[in-house]
Amino acid sequence: MKRGLTTAICLGLFFSMWAAKPYYRIGQSNKTVGVLTVEVVKLLMDSDFEVLGMYHPHGNKNLQVIVFTRDELTSMATSVADKGAFGATLKIGLIGMENSTDISLLNPNYINHAFYGGSTNAHEAQKMTALTDSLIKKALLPLVSEMEYYGKDIPNEELGKYQFLPTMPRYRDVVELNEFDEYLEAVATIKKNLLQGVDSSRLVYELNFHDKEIALFGLAFKGDNCPEKQMLTLMGVECIPSLPLEILVQGNKAYMLNGKYRIPLFNSSLGITKIFKIMGISSDISTRMENIATLYE
Repeated sequence: MKRGLTTAICLGLFFSMWAAKPYYRIGQSNKTVGVLTVEVVKLLMDSDFEVLGMYHPHGNKNLQVIVFTRDELTSMATSVADKGAFGATLKIGLIGMENSTDISLLNPNYINHAFYGGSTNAHEAQKMTALTDSLIKKALLPLVSEMEYYGKDIPNEELGKYQFLPTMPRYRDVVELNEFDEYLEAVATIKKNLLQGVDSSRLVYELNFHDKEIALFGLAFKGDNCPEKQMLTLMGVECIPSLPLEILVQGNKAYMLNGKYRIPLFNSSLGITKIFKIMGISSDISTRMENIATLYE
């Protein structure tokens, strides 16, 4: 049985060489979200992955996101000068239903082409991505019952220059949230504000590379009309492996991916009629992120 699943995985990778979808589902279990969370974390750690954090999007106990990484992935991501550390983590989403739980992942190949397709490190990034992807699938093999990529297919060569509409931002068009006197001040400010819950935020994970002056913060929001709830409503719960949102500190500046890029990137099936919704959520995220990156006396 496992040999057949491994063959299916390889075939899936072969047919996704020219194009990529943002997610893949590895199976469905009759276990609860809570029980599966423990199993997934153990499988990842037993295979030398580092689990950075986990949380329930918008406080929904039937949804769980597990954020993890590995040395090969972080080494590659931080070597890309143009804010490559946005791709330093991967996520697993557990979606609990009445009698079962879906297990899905963010597709490393999709992230690779979207974030690194236009970089000078593109070839090295592709090799590291393939290695990481195979290690993830091997680690989670005990949970695999199917292999189904989902989301809209986008040709790999287009992902590196993806934009929802011709006038909208691409990956490189990040939002600069603030400029500080120095790197450590930026890190301390953002962490303090997250721990204090500025704008109903909270820290999900923190990943530091102080020798390179790079830090990545994953954060969540709470509240009836917070951007996280709006994103779930707009994108659907099947997109939770794209969460949480991130702030990247590189040098003495703090950045976020532009919401008008990030939201449709992880659900490019959204119609043009959703443009005003995307722009509204993006504006709300930017305002809150700027407040989190503000040095208060």
